[in-house]
Amino acid sequence: MTTNFFEIIAGLNIPGNWKITIQTEDNTAFTVSALFTALQCGDNAAKAIPPMLLNGTASELDNGFFETITVPVQQTAGLYTNMESYLKGLEAAKLASKQEQDNREKARKQAAANKDNGDIVVPDSKISKEEKKKAYDDTMQEVSELIKKLKFSDALHILPSIADYPHKEGELKKKTDYLKTQISLYEKALINFNAE
Repeated sequence: MTTNFFEIIAGLNIPGNWKITIQTEDNTAFTVSALFTALQCGDNAAKAIPPMLLNGTASELDNGFFETITVPVQQTAGLYTNMESYLKGLEAAKLASKQEQDNREKARKQAAANKDNGDIVVPDSKISKEEKKKAYDDTMQEVSELIKKLKFSDALHILPSIADYPHKEGELKKKTDYLKTQISLYEKALINFNAE
C-alpha cells in the first residue's frame, strides 16, 4: 500500500516536530490529535499551545485532514517565529538600553577610580543609606503601580539594578524574572488577538 502522507507534510515546507496520536473507537470512528511544535523556541509560552483534535471516519479524515490542519499549522509556525524573534529583539534591546549602558559606564568609572586609589573602594558619600533606601522603596512602589496597569516593560525598565542594590539581589532577580515572563505572556496574547 502506498500513501502520500509524508509527501504532503514535506510539501508544507515548515520545519518542526509533529506529534500525531490516533485513537480508534471502532472501525468507523477516529480521533486524531496533531501537535506541531518548532524545532526550538526559547519562550516557555510555546508550551501552552494545545494540539488540534479531529474526529471523523477514516474516509473523512483521508479527505480532509490536511485541508483542516494546514492553516493552523502555518499560523503556529508563524507564532513560533515571532516568539523567537521577539526574544532575540528583547535581548538586543536590553543590551542597548540606557540603563545597561549606564551600568557599564558606572562600572567602568568605578574600576578606574579603584585603580586611581590603589584598589581601595571609596564609598559614595553623596547618598546616605536612608536616602538610598527611600529611593529604592519609591522605585519599587512605582514598579508595583506599573504592574497593576499591565505596563510590564515600563516596570522592567525602571527596576533598580542589582549593581546599585547588591543586598537586594534575590528580590530584584525574582522581580526581573516575573516581569520578563509577564512581557512574554502579554506579547503572546497580543499576537493571538491580532491573528484572530
